[in-house]
Amino acid sequence: MFTQSALKREDFKKTEDVFNRVMNRDNIAVACLLRHKTDNYRLIVANAHVHWDPAFSDVKLVQVAMLMEELDDLATKWAKRKDDKSPPYSDSTKIPLVICGDFNSIPDSGVYEYMSKGTITSTHADFQSHRYGKFTEIGMSHPFSLRSAYAQGPGGKELLPFTNYTPGFQGVIDYIWYTTSALTVEAVMEEPEAAYIENVVGFPDPHFPSEYFSPSFFAPNAVILLFRQNYASKIRPRRTKRKLRR
Repeated sequence: MFTQSALKREDFKKTEDVFNRVMNRDNIAVACLLRHKTDNYRLIVANAHVHWDPAFSDVKLVQVAMLMEELDDLATKWAKRKDDKSPPYSDSTKIPLVICGDFNSIPDSGVYEYMSKGTITSTHADFQSHRYGKFTEIGMSHPFSLRSAYAQGPGGKELLPFTNYTPGFQGVIDYIWYTTSALTVEAVMEEPEAAYIENVVGFPDPHFPSEYFSPSFFAPNAVILLFRQNYASKIRPRRTKRKLRR
């Protein structure tokens, strides 16, 4: 999804700096349109992997902005798609949207601010004084009302202490975003027990064969959708489902 055509569409200045910092990466995103077999409502599900290096906060911002603009374009096109089964959608924001991904960005980052607030200023420190066309001229915005599935603590704080656990880093960098206008979170999976974490150096380990941890439960229109990584069924340490208070 992070393509050269997207750069042209965003009216980037064609500089070597832009290409080397943003486009010369192997990060990808995919999106699909689903339809419920019984109730016929549509659901857009996207998955993305954003650049990892903490020194390139500007690259993360631009990649996520490109992702959101692409999703807006797709949602606009899919909202206009007519058939005899699905309900009508007046614009791109009316189709429920779930975005899962390794954003490689902590909750205090510009990426998190942009995703959760829908806007970020052109002078944000994470741009690091690099110039990216209209993104650093007028700022970045997207039309979706998004919230992280685990941002259910006091003041919207993330419930999990980490989604990435290695000897050199422990923190939240992976998220499942959902549109609050159409979806609600009924329950989430709790983190591994502290007693278990105290006895491991990091993930992957025999019970968690990945350094990432981000399974979650969703309930759009009272239909439970379970999104979990493919290793979740092999987990041995006890984990429970946390019912959220209303």
